[in-house]
Amino acid sequence: MWELKKPVPAGQTTMDSDAAVFLRREPRDAARTDTAPLINPAGIADGDIADCMMHCYQIPFALHTSRLGYSVPPPGYAFCMTPNIMRPRSRGRLYLTSADPTVKPALDFGYFTDPEGYDAATLVYGIKEARKVAQQSPFRDWIKKEVAPGPQVQTDEDIGHYARKVAHTVYHPVGTTRMGDVDKDAGAVVDSMLRVKGVKKLRIADAGIFPTIPSVNPMLTVLGVGEMCAEMLAREAGETAKL
Repeated sequence: MWELKKPVPAGQTTMDSDAAVFLRREPRDAARTDTAPLINPAGIADGDIADCMMHCYQIPFALHTSRLGYSVPPPGYAFCMTPNIMRPRSRGRLYLTSADPTVKPALDFGYFTDPEGYDAATLVYGIKEARKVAQQSPFRDWIKKEVAPGPQVQTDEDIGHYARKVAHTVYHPVGTTRMGDVDKDAGAVVDSMLRVKGVKKLRIADAGIFPTIPSVNPMLTVLGVGEMCAEMLAREAGETAKL
């Protein structure tokens, strides 16, 4: 987060973030060999798709930084770049706390628990790249000072420590009932036809079935899953009607 020399002109943006940066940190196809079997059991390559995304915001993201004692730029004087881990490798869990169906389940996101340290390293990389972008024209001509993490935070260790303290969700969790080979994968809940293992006439058609999180906002993929499920049901209904 930076403080600007002058306020952002009014009426120049539709959502306070009209630009985004997509970056690749790891070598090509790195996921084939450097991910835990639970996350990538088939050793699928990931090509060179982005693994870090940053929105460029004209508003302050100061909820967590202010708790650490950082100042907040005056209204209109903030510029933020927010590194996101597009395909995090940490795995959380959703679990029941009661036999009462009206009691909500508990959710543990499991932040920064991946054994490879991929998630933490990606945030460190994103913050360092954000600084490089901010040093380029025309950004540098607008910037008065870096507010957070601040010029005193320079080493990877210090940046990582800062990132852990200010990290938060962007509300795209998926995969609580993931698709997979239900006969071989103990963590798979639905098969390729969206059928729940061990339960007759029950399918799941939402973001819970994703084996891994998509590299974009999941909404369109969820809609695609719903359309596929509808086609499956219609096809099966038609086949049944012919009998």
